[in-house]
Amino acid sequence: MNHPASNLAIDPASLGVLLIDAQPAFWVGMAGPSEPVLARLEQLLLLTETFSLPLIATFEHPVESKGWLPERLEAVFPAHGRRLIKHTFNCCAEPEIRGALQALAVHQIAVAGSETDVCVLQSTLGLLDLGFQVFLIEDGLFTSEPHPGPAIERMYRAGAIPLTYKTLYYELRGTVDREAPQHAWNARYAAGEPCYLAPEELPEWKPAR
Repeated sequence: MNHPASNLAIDPASLGVLLIDAQPAFWVGMAGPSEPVLARLEQLLLLTETFSLPLIATFEHPVESKGWLPERLEAVFPAHGRRLIKHTFNCCAEPEIRGALQALAVHQIAVAGSETDVCVLQSTLGLLDLGFQVFLIEDGLFTSEPHPGPAIERMYRAGAIPLTYKTLYYELRGTVDREAPQHAWNARYAAGEPCYLAPEELPEWKPAR
């Protein structure tokens, strides 16, 4: 894969999403509040469906003890999403996952999940080595490490592009003429009070570094 990195804007026609190890075992031990990150990952999954973005979710072995997805994420996981189990911290070191990523026919990958300083770090470096443009959704990352700054800085220095969920949401939406997608999400999934909000209305997130 040999794509120039001159255009650092999101290209919805060539963007895939990689959700790394968002399993219950890692949420239990995470540093900081979980709700701001969980809310953003929930809506990230809805974005992948709304904008037909290819999605791969990885799950660290053994899934029997670490689990699949929290109920909130499971409820909105799109039908087109692919789930793959990994044994290596760098998911790109798994032939099946590497092949699945390369088969997506995209040159940009938005990355979220856990743990920031282990599997996300190693997988991001692996994606960069494969030639992908990597957009790191920083407010969609979590870890048990209270000071993940060095890992985040290392990914940016290696070439990953900083991103937040809000930035991704508005780059995909593109125009005020397109109806805000959370209205459709609430109509489909919410019972009673709307639970899906505009990005700026989500629970406050504070960088851990």
